[in-house]
Amino acid sequence: MTFKNIFITFVIAVLAANFLFAEENKHFKADAFSSVKSAKKGEKFNITLKVNFEKNWYTYGLKEQVGPDGIGPTTTLISLQPDGKIAVSGKITSSKPHIKFDEAFKINIEYFKGSFEFSIPAIAKKDIDLTKDKLLVIFDIQQCDQEKCLPPNGFEIPIKFDEANAQTEEIIDSATALDTATTEFISTPDTTNKASMQTDSQSEIESKKKEGVWSFLWFAMSAGALALLTPCVFPMVPITVSFFTKRAEKGKSSGLKDSLIYAFGIITTFTALGFILALIFGATGIQDFATNPFLNLFIAAIFIIFSLNLFGAFELQLPTGMLNKLNKKSEGGGVIGVLLMGLTFSLTSFTCTVPFVGSALIAASGGEWFYPILGMLGFSAVFAAPFFLLALFPSAMSSLPKAGGWMNNIKVVMGLLEIAAAIKFISNADLVWSWGLMPRELFIGIWIACCLLITMYILGIFRLPHDAPVDKVGTPRIIFAIFFTSISFFLFAGLTGKPLGELDAFLPPPDYYRLNSAASASTSINPNSVQINDGISQHKEFWHNNYAEALKEAKEKNKYLFIDFTGFTCTNCRWMELNMFSKPEVQSLMGQMVKVKLYTDRREEPYSSNKKMQQERFNSIELPLYVILTPNEEFIATKTFTRDEVEFVDFLKKGVVK
Repeated sequence: MTFKNIFITFVIAVLAANFLFAEENKHFKADAFSSVKSAKKGEKFNITLKVNFEKNWYTYGLKEQVGPDGIGPTTTLISLQPDGKIAVSGKITSSKPHIKFDEAFKINIEYFKGSFEFSIPAIAKKDIDLTKDKLLVIFDIQQCDQEKCLPPNGFEIPIKFDEANAQTEEIIDSATALDTATTEFISTPDTTNKASMQTDSQSEIESKKKEGVWSFLWFAMSAGALALLTPCVFPMVPITVSFFTKRAEKGKSSGLKDSLIYAFGIITTFTALGFILALIFGATGIQDFATNPFLNLFIAAIFIIFSLNLFGAFELQLPTGMLNKLNKKSEGGGVIGVLLMGLTFSLTSFTCTVPFVGSALIAASGGEWFYPILGMLGFSAVFAAPFFLLALFPSAMSSLPKAGGWMNNIKVVMGLLEIAAAIKFISNADLVWSWGLMPRELFIGIWIACCLLITMYILGIFRLPHDAPVDKVGTPRIIFAIFFTSISFFLFAGLTGKPLGELDAFLPPPDYYRLNSAASASTSINPNSVQINDGISQHKEFWHNNYAEALKEAKEKNKYLFIDFTGFTCTNCRWMELNMFSKPEVQSLMGQMVKVKLYTDRREEPYSSNKKMQQERFNSIELPLYVILTPNEEFIATKTFTRDEVEFVDFLKKGVVK
C-alpha cells in the first residue's frame, strides 16, 4: 500500500471515529437551567446543571487528582458560552461526589454516577435574554464504565429558564451560608471559561477559522515560516546535508527524487504522528513522546553511528556480504531510509512545540479533525521547504568539476557536526532523568573539541584512511578554518560563564546543578535565586518554583503573577531565558511581578502537576508559555516564544500594577 493510500485511509478512519463519537458515545442526559429569564450586563445569576448517567457509567470530579506516579483521572471541566455574552463568575459547587480507591492511580478518587447537580455562578457580559439568545454550558468530561474509558469530550448543554429553580435559589444560598459543614455542595477550584483562558495564538487561530479555510491555511503556512527561526530546527541543517551527501555517492540521478521523498516524509509524519498521538494520548502525547529520554538517546545513537559511517568506519568493519546487501538496497532507491530521516526531523522539531502546533494538537485531542489536519499540513509543508533544498545541495555539488575530494571533506565535517548535535539529545535525557552527567562545561568542551578537530582536518593536519593527501591549503580551506577556529574561541568564553547568544539555547539551564540536586532529593524545589553571569556584571533573579507560594506572595504584595511554563529540554525556552529575559527593560518589568517557573517535562511531581495545570487551566501545551494573572488569579494575557523585544515588553507592561 502506498503512503498516499495509507494517508487517505487514516483520514477516513478519523472522520468515521469523529462521527461515531459525537452522539453514540453519550451515556448521560443533562439539562441546564438559569435562575433568571434575562439579565443586564454585569448582573450575576445562577445556573443549575442536572446530570443523569446511565447505569454502570460515571465521570470524574471537578477537583484535580494526582497519584504517586504523577498521573490521575481526567478532571471534569465546566464552562459557559458564548464567551462574549456569559462567563463563570466564581467557584462551581457540586453534589457530594462518590469516593473509591482506584488501583490504576493508587489513590482515592472522586467521581459522579447516577443523578447529580452542579451549581454554576454566572455573570452576563452583555444584556441577555434566554428567549432569544442561545447560551450553552460546556460539559467537558471523560465517560467510563467498569471496563473502559472513552476519550474526553466536550458536550454542549443548552441553558433554559426554570422558574422553580429561581424560586429556590435563595433558600439554597441561605442554607449554605448557615451550615457549610452539612450542605450537599462542596467547593471546587475555579473553572473559568476555557474560551476566556485562550492564549494569544489560540485566539488568532480561532479568528482565522471564522474568516474561512483559505485564510486559516495561509495563517498556518505563515506560522510554519516563522517556526524556521526557532533554535529547535538548527541541528537538522548539518544532519540533512550529511545524510544526503552520503546518498549522493550512490547515484546523481536520485537527488531530486530523494529530496521530494524527504519533504513528503516530513509533512506526513509531522501531521499524522502528531494527530494520531493527540487522539490516543491527548494533546501532550507527541510532546511526551518527543521528550522521552529513551527516544532522545536513540536519536543520539543514530547520529553518532551515522557520523562514524561518514568517517568511513563502517566500510572498514562491516562484513562484505552485509555491505553488498546494503548497497543493493541503496541502489533500489532506499526510500525507507529517507522517510525515516523525515520522521527523525519531525521528532526533533516537536521537542519545542511552537504555538501553532500546540494549539492544533489541543483541538485534535478534543475531537476536532478538519482544521488541525489542514493546519498541520500547511504548517509542515512550509516548514519542510528549506530542507527540500538542503537535500538537493549534495547532489548539485557532486555534479561540479573535481567535486569528489570536496564531497569527501564535507562528509567528514558533517560527521563531526553530527556528533555535536548528538550531544544535545544526550543532554536532553540527562536533564529529564537528572543524572548530572552533562553539565554546561562538559557540553561546551565537547563542542570545542569538535570545532578544533574540524579546523585541523580542513588544514590537512590529520586525515582519515579514505582521504587523499592535502598538498596545499587553498583559500576556501583557510576561510573555513578561520570560521571554525573563531567558533572554538567563542565557545571557550562560554566556559567562563559568559553568554553565548544563540548557542545558549542548546545548553543545559544555568541552574543545572541545583535542579539535579533537588530532583535527587525527591523533594519539590523551594523558592530560589538563579545567578546569571553576563560577563560585565552579575545579577540575581528570584524565581518561585511552587505556584501556591508564588500566589500567596502576589496577594500579600498586591503584585501580578508571572508564570513561566518551561521545560528542561525546551530549546526555545532556554533562548528566551538567556537572550530575552536579560534585556534591561524586560528585567525591570518582570521585577515588578512575582515570578514562578514551572517545569513540565519530567515524569514525577511536581512537574506532572505543572503540565496538567497548564493544559487544563490555560488550555495550552505550548512551550514556552508565559501567563500573567492578577493576585486574584484573573487572566490578563499570554505570550509564547518571540524574538521581538518590543512585542514582549508590551506583553509584560500588562502585568504592571498601576
